Amino acid sequence: MSNIEQIKILVIEDDPGDADLVHTMLRGIKGVRFDVQLATRLSAAIQRLKHEPFDLVLSDLDLPDSRGTDTFLKIHAEFSDVPIVLLTGLSDENLAVAAVRNGAQDYLVKGQIDSNLLVRSIRYSIERQKLLTRLDKSLREIKTLKGLIPICAWCRKIRDDEGYWKNVEAYIEEHTHAAFSHGICPECMKKDHPELYAKVIKEHPELMENKHVTLRDQALQIRDSLRILQIEDDSGDADYLRELMSEVKGVHTKMTLAGTLSEGLERLSRGNLDIVLLDLGLPDSRGLETFIRVHTPNPDIPIIVLTGLHDEELALSAMRSGAQDYLVKGQADSRLLLKSMLYAIERQRLFMELENSLREIRKLERERRNILFMFAHDIMNAIGPSIGFLTRILSGKAKNINADIALVRDALTDAEHLLGNFMEFSRFEMLRYMPDRRSLDMEAVIRKQLEIARMKTEQKKIRIVSDISGSPLPPVEADEEMITRVVANLLDNAIKYSGPESTIQVNVFSREQDLLVQVTDCGIGIPGDHLPYIFDAFYRATGDQRGSGLGLSIARTIIEAHGGNIWAESSPGNGSTFSFTLPKRPS
Repeated sequence: MSNIEQIKILVIEDDPGDADLVHTMLRGIKGVRFDVQLATRLSAAIQRLKHEPFDLVLSDLDLPDSRGTDTFLKIHAEFSDVPIVLLTGLSDENLAVAAVRNGAQDYLVKGQIDSNLLVRSIRYSIERQKLLTRLDKSLREIKTLKGLIPICAWCRKIRDDEGYWKNVEAYIEEHTHAAFSHGICPECMKKDHPELYAKVIKEHPELMENKHVTLRDQALQIRDSLRILQIEDDSGDADYLRELMSEVKGVHTKMTLAGTLSEGLERLSRGNLDIVLLDLGLPDSRGLETFIRVHTPNPDIPIIVLTGLHDEELALSAMRSGAQDYLVKGQADSRLLLKSMLYAIERQRLFMELENSLREIRKLERERRNILFMFAHDIMNAIGPSIGFLTRILSGKAKNINADIALVRDALTDAEHLLGNFMEFSRFEMLRYMPDRRSLDMEAVIRKQLEIARMKTEQKKIRIVSDISGSPLPPVEADEEMITRVVANLLDNAIKYSGPESTIQVNVFSREQDLLVQVTDCGIGIPGDHLPYIFDAFYRATGDQRGSGLGLSIARTIIEAHGGNIWAESSPGNGSTFSFTLPKRPS
């Protein structure tokens, strides 16, 4: 008795006959006991969901207090972690695909299902939701995501740079309270469902400010074509499937057949497919291994397992591994097969939205793990020699005390600069930077920084040339302290990386919509493969150990907060040009 699976379902249905039919279908199922609870109104169902845990919701769309997609969206908005299967009398394929796209796990039409189909839909929906919930939990506290991360579909461990599989919790060090759900954003709701939008916003005005609810911004329309790869070695089954698909109306299907796993993998490598129908018993692979070998190198394409093996445990294992559905040959008609494919494609999009949110995490997390080490290393490089010089002075062994004191002063100045940059970066990371905008004379800021820079270049005999076109420049609305910091940083970098007796060129252009500032040096240049990353925090070009690696990251934060852009152009040996724009003050 203890081995029987327990599944608690909330049925939201106002028709007593339909509710009794669901009870009957779910009674006496081998290996599972369904605890079916009934709510006849949406308001009553929401109260039950708030106070009781349920494994799944089976809901009609037309209720005494709610009708149509309004019903589903209200449930899903509050209980996005509970799988929802819609069971309704409305045979509307567009509505069905829209519901699945918005987060429903399945859509069944009354009178077109039997006990086996209902049980299969319930169990597979629960497994798919578990996968989404694990992804949500893994991502809930991630603040910034960079890099492509291999993540196991079973245990959700992540493979690090050395090839070791680690728990997500151990891998992710920085946390926020961000959460993911798969609903419909206010903009899309307002565009596609204006009446529903008015109702939901009236009932939940806080959704107007919800930045975490996501949905692909596109019309809720059924696909008009499907590119299908069938991996099947039985020619009779392949012909039967083609015959089934020929019965489908309104959707053009392009079928491609592969008779072996190796042929299927080769065809997948060429792309341009919407979905894969996969037999698990092939000449060169059998069982769950077949699915894993297809899914592992192609995680972004939905796969439906279509096989003659009526094995429930194998089906659930395939679902847990990432299959979008599992159909048994001979038990699927054209309508069921089309529905399964359309829903699988939409569900896969939801999965990929979460998976793609992890796309850039590896690089950032590697940097975060190294932050303290890098900072400690730089501070020690700056302070360490000072200890040696002071020790020599105190012991009376210094041959030139003034020179040693000057070296100590320079080292401590470098340490102060590193610490200031680190603290400034931490401030930008913790709080969203908001510029203190005031009327700013940009020409005055640049000329002052040029004077300061010329004093720094005396030792290296570097010449600084400036050209300010359109002088006097029109004023801009900007944060004077922060813009000064950006200009100073770009000039300091140009001086640092320029050779003796070289020239630094500073150009300023007054354009129609903005001011363009350019700083060009004749330094060592930056390799092309490094350019995309030089504005990332703590990034340093190969072999460059000077500076904190934070100045350009802070500069980007400042300029973008002003509505401008900042970029670099360079090639090794030919110097670099750093440019930024600031919007002009509106007239």
